[in-house]
Order: sequence, then structure tokens, then C-alpha cells
Amino acid sequence: MDESPELWRALIIHHREQANFKSRTCKIYNIQSACPAEPDKLCPCGRMVRRHSFTGESLESKEFKQGNTERKSPNEFIEMSHTVQVPINVFGILRPAGCKFLRIDYRLPMEDLFQSILEDCGGQKPALILSIYGGVKYFTMIGQLEKEFIRGVIDAATLTNAWILTAGINNGVSKLVGEGISHYRLLQEYPNKVKCIGMTMWGTINENTRLEFKNASNGFPKPLCERHIPDNVQEYKETIERNHTHCILFDSGRLNGYLNDSPRHQFVIEACKHKDNDHSCYAVTIIVEGGLGTLEVVENDIEEKRPIVLIQGSGRLADVLAMLVEQTSNYDRNQHRTPSDQEIEQALGLFFHSASYSDASTVKGQIKKILQKEHRYLLHIFSMNRDKNVAETIFKAIFTVTKERKKSELPGQEEQFRKDEDKLVDLALEWNYFDGILPILQARQEEIIKMQRETIATGHGSEKVRP
Repeated sequence: MDESPELWRALIIHHREQANFKSRTCKIYNIQSACPAEPDKLCPCGRMVRRHSFTGESLESKEFKQGNTERKSPNEFIEMSHTVQVPINVFGILRPAGCKFLRIDYRLPMEDLFQSILEDCGGQKPALILSIYGGVKYFTMIGQLEKEFIRGVIDAATLTNAWILTAGINNGVSKLVGEGISHYRLLQEYPNKVKCIGMTMWGTINENTRLEFKNASNGFPKPLCERHIPDNVQEYKETIERNHTHCILFDSGRLNGYLNDSPRHQFVIEACKHKDNDHSCYAVTIIVEGGLGTLEVVENDIEEKRPIVLIQGSGRLADVLAMLVEQTSNYDRNQHRTPSDQEIEQALGLFFHSASYSDASTVKGQIKKILQKEHRYLLHIFSMNRDKNVAETIFKAIFTVTKERKKSELPGQEEQFRKDEDKLVDLALEWNYFDGILPILQARQEEIIKMQRETIATGHGSEKVRP
């Protein structure tokens, strides 16, 4: 991947000519709005009224034109009616780490974003998308598990040209992944630069970080590089993890709120669409610790039949799901039952001490749906006490899901599935995962024997049968 900031900037300048490749901002007020009697008065979007950057006609000015001079600021912010698309002007590269950043409309079609990052990576499509989500503030992992987790993720990413997706903020599992990548990047053992993409909201990060992005952007007017919130406001917001190769800042037009899982979910769908005779992209999600909100990530992956690896021992949600999987499965993990309400409540009580009854009641249905029998092949547990390494668990998850999909293949899909399977064998050889290859080769051997028997039975035994 070319590290030239000029290349990244040129790429964004080119793409922003597209109709949907825009940013988004509040249009209740604009840059010409008069300073109110209270200089620090806030708009419902979270900005001070006097610090809006929108240059078009605001809702306030429209009201004035209609003769409504007593118009009051709305009590609540409604994204559909209070925001507007605007040209992208916050993009560039942060030094010295080289993190490429882009502030973009959160409604942007993921096809456009994927294409931009793909071009920045020299057109080399990812063979694997690793979504790593879960723990945020106050998250910790025991030393040996942390070391094995990072080593496994880096192994998987470097051996398969993977793209890693995280929440991109400088705490929790995003920080752990970013710092791990930075550490291993220095080692001769890992010469390939891992592509790590952080996805968060523009309104999630703190004001100082937003100002830093603006100042690092060639396209942002310097006179507008001012604080949009009062000086006396104490913020408890995030900054970004700078060891990521890319930081995508989705903008809803407001300076608060957190990103839901939809952008990540749609981005993975888009990446996995890019399949041809020479390329397939697989997706695996790794859950490390995690709060109840991480259930949305798991649900989306279950819906798309993407494998999920739970890091047992990392805490909270990962341990709740891992515990329930083991409680409701036999020793060989080939027979399952749905957990009872009592079992779910006990697991939640064990790992979520502060969860209210209403929270527990809400998530019981989500957990039951996730742990339905037909979804169990998607759920995989990495245990330090049992499994060889995280990378092998990731690959085993891919093989298990691929094998399960073969059972439900439709007539006429056999040839495409065979090609996909060939690519998986190649991937296993690159990864030294021979346990994954053996079932495929054994199945093919059985097919050959069956064909030979059928040929002999029909009286054509002298003909050679080739695999």
C-alpha cells in the first residue's frame, strides 16, 4: 500500500465528485447566523449556534423569509429534517503514524467506501475480513491471553491479506489491536503492513481530536478551525487509535451519539461480494469481552451466516455466550438445546453485575435467538486451556461454515462451490492448517471411489476416472 498522503488525498478528491460521496452537517443554523444573547447557546445538534459551518440556506433563515421572526430552536434533533449533505472537506493523513482519515456521511453506500479503500490498497482485494469488537472502557485482558489473542490476529491477517475492522477508538479492544499491530509491524517476522480500519462517529470523538483532523485537512477552511462547543464543557469522549491504517468518521450531523453496527455490517457484505474465479473473501467476527450492545454485532453476523469466534476468559458478553454454548451442548458439540431463561439470567448475573432486570429481560430474547440450534455451527470458542491458537480457531470457523453451506447448496452450484473449496484448500496450505484440508480431501476421495464403482457397474471399467 502506498503511504503517500498525496495519493490518499487525490483519491478522495476524485471520489467526492460522485453524487453520494459527501459529508453531512446540521442545517438548523448556518455560518451567517447571528450570535445569540447567550454566546454559548447550543443547537440541538450539540454545536454552539454561532459555530455552524453550513454555507447554504438554514432552516432559521427560511423561517425569517416566511415572516417568522420569533422562531425558537427545536427541542430535539431530527436527522432526516435537520441535516443536509455537504462536500467532503475533512480528509488526509495524521503524522507520524500515517493514519489516513475521512469524515463521511453515515448514509454513504458501502460500495463507494469499500472501493475507495480498495484503490488505496492498490486494488488488492482482501481474502479475509476480521471484525474485532467488544470491550471498550475499563476493558482488560490477562497477560497470556492478550498475547495469544494479538499473535493469532496478526498471524491470520498477515498470512491471508486480511483487513481488520474495529471501532477505531483509543481504548478497549480497538486500542489493544492497534498497539499490537504497531508492535508486530516493527518485527522482521511480519514485513507486510496489516490493513486495520477503524469505524466510528464524528460525534463520538472529543473536540480536540476533531480540531486536529480539521487542521490536518487541506480542504477545510482554516478560519473555521474553531471549537464548536463551549470552552468550559468537560468532555468524556474518545480519541482515535492512531496505529490503524484508516480511520472512517461517519457523520450524522450531530456532535454526540455512537455508531451502530450497520456500517460495519454493510461493509463486510460489500467486501464478500467481490468474488470471482481467482478470488474469494471470507469474513469472521471475533468477540472480545463486550457489553450488551455488542449483541447487535453478533445478531448481524448470525443473520448473514458469518462465523463468530468468542474469546473465552476475556469477560462479559464473550464469556456469557461461551458459557451458555458449553452448558447447552454435548461433549462433541454436535447436539444442542436452547438455554432456559434461568440459565441466561444466571450467566448475565455472573458477568454483568450492574445489569438491570430490564436489560436482562431485553437481551434474553436476543441470546435465545443467537443460540438456536440451527445457528450453533456459526459459534466457535477459543479457550487458552484447550485450543492451539487463535489463528487456527479462526480458520476452523471458516471451514466449518463452508462445509455447512455445502449441505444446503442448490442444483447447479456444485461447480462454483468446488472452486470456492479449491481456494479454501490453498488458503489452508498457506496457513498450515492441515486439519482443515483433510475433510475436503477425504470427501473428494470418497467421490472418486463412488464414481469408480458406478463406472464398473455400468460396464465401463476400462475407462480412467480422474478427480
